[in-house]
Amino acid sequence: MKTSARKPLFAISCGFAFALFVISAHVARAQDASPAQQQEGAAAQINPNDPATILGHLNLSTEQITQMRSIQSESVPQAKLLNQRLNQSRRALDEAIYSDNVDESLIEQRARDVAEAQAALVRFRAQTELRVRRILTTEQLQTFRNLRQEALRERRIERRLERGVNPNKVNNPNRAVQRLNAPATQTPRERR
Repeated sequence: MKTSARKPLFAISCGFAFALFVISAHVARAQDASPAQQQEGAAAQINPNDPATILGHLNLSTEQITQMRSIQSESVPQAKLLNQRLNQSRRALDEAIYSDNVDESLIEQRARDVAEAQAALVRFRAQTELRVRRILTTEQLQTFRNLRQEALRERRIERRLERGVNPNKVNNPNRAVQRLNAPATQTPRERR
């Protein structure tokens, strides 16, 4: 069973936790800089695939940073345990599938264990992200959404390039997003 398909979830969780650590230093530097320096630095440092960059552009207050750190200190250990449980469940499923004596009921049970572990991790991630979302102001949330969408687009393009597929190809699913973002004055035919 491949585990590489599951790595993005773990990587995002770890990246988010790392970003919470890094953000405090970024905000401290930003508070010392003038607004003009902040804008120049922001334009040069935008990396939509870096969680620290995304959080750095939210202009978090000191109180928000404290709350983020609290969420991070509570969530990272639990996320680690949930990831370990998921990985152990996957290994047990692999062992059941590839053992010399195939037991279909054992394979079914192991598959249920994997599904339960995966569901627990998804629920935990959603709850953690909801806690973070509640900290953000409306403006910060909109900025976060925009940066997150850009990061998702970048990741899709990178995956397509890794597979050797042209990201600008006509049947590219990103074209649907491009059409949706097209000016409203265009007809659907003109957007193609």
